[in-house]
Amino acid sequence: MMMNLRFVGLFLVVAACGGSNANQPPPTLVTPAPSASAAVTPESLEKDPLALFPGGALGMFAVDLRAFYTSPSAGPTAAQVAEKYFPIGAEAGFSASRDLDRMMGGIYSMQGADVLATLVGRFDEAKIAQVAQQKTQTHFGVPVVASTYANRTMYTVSDVGFTIISPHLVLTGTKTTIKRALDRMRDAHLGHDAPAWMVQTIQTPAAATALALNLDGSKGGIPLASVMGGFPLKGTDGITALRLLGNFQPPGMHIAGSATYVDAAHALAGADGLKALFSSTVFSVAMSALGVAVQGVNITPAQSDAQIACTIDDASLRNFIGRLPALTTQ
Repeated sequence: MMMNLRFVGLFLVVAACGGSNANQPPPTLVTPAPSASAAVTPESLEKDPLALFPGGALGMFAVDLRAFYTSPSAGPTAAQVAEKYFPIGAEAGFSASRDLDRMMGGIYSMQGADVLATLVGRFDEAKIAQVAQQKTQTHFGVPVVASTYANRTMYTVSDVGFTIISPHLVLTGTKTTIKRALDRMRDAHLGHDAPAWMVQTIQTPAAATALALNLDGSKGGIPLASVMGGFPLKGTDGITALRLLGNFQPPGMHIAGSATYVDAAHALAGADGLKALFSSTVFSVAMSALGVAVQGVNITPAQSDAQIACTIDDASLRNFIGRLPALTTQ
C-alpha cells in the first residue's frame, strides 16, 4: 500500500491492456459525470467513484483485483501479497483477497507524491471502528487511529489513510488527497475532473489493468526522466502521454497501448527509439533485476502515436507481483 512514483515506473512494465482493440481510441464513457447539484449519497458514489477524484491528476490507474485473484497465472501470488500488505486484516473481519474486487486511483503532486484510490468490495465499519476504539494492533504491528474530517471518520494505519464511504466503497491514499476528496463529497462538488482520455482509458471494458499518464511537463504532467530517476531513455523525446492496458492471456499477461508524441515526426523517431530501448542491454539488465522477461515486443508508429504490445510470461508475472511491495518502498 505504500504507493509512490517508483510504483508508477514499475507499473509501466506490468499495467497493460489486452485484446486487439488496445491501441484504438478508448470507448465512450458508460457512466455520465454527475452534476455539482446531484445528491451525494453512498449509493451514488458506489455507482461512480470517479466523481470523488480531484482535478490535476498526473495519471490514473485501475486494477480488476478479482481478475488477478482468480487468474491461474497470478492468483495465488496476488492473494498472498494482498493479505500480507493490506493494512487491516482478520482483526477487522477483513480479508483482502476475499473482500476486495476493484481498485481505481489517481496520482497527484499536492505535498510530494500523493495517491488517491477507491476500493470496491465489502467492508465492516463497525468492526473497524471497534479495532480503532480498542487500539487493537493490526498485523502491521501498529494500531488503527481514528480521526474526523468533513463529518467523516478517517482511519490511519502507519502511513496509510482510509475512510469508509459505504459497506461497499472505501477511499484510501495519502491524507492530503483523502481530505480533498472528502471536501468534494461534503460540498457536493462532484464530477469527472480528470482529462477525458484518462477517464476513458481506465474505464476500458474487460481490462484487468489500465494506466494513463500525462507525461507533458509543459502542461503539468510527470516529466518521464523524474519517474525513471533522471536516466535518459531512448524514444521519449516529445512524448506527452502514455496509455497502457493489460489482460491475462497465454503465456501470462498481454500488454498493449500507445505512447503519444507532440507530432507524427516525433512518433516515428520515438518508435525507433523505443525499439532500440527494448532491445538494449540496459533494458535487459533492468528487467533481470525485476525478475521480468518481456517477450514479443512490437512497436509501430501510427500518426502521432507509437503503438506498443508485448507479453510477460507466467513465471515473470508471479515473480514480479511477489517482489512488488519491496520494490515500491526502496
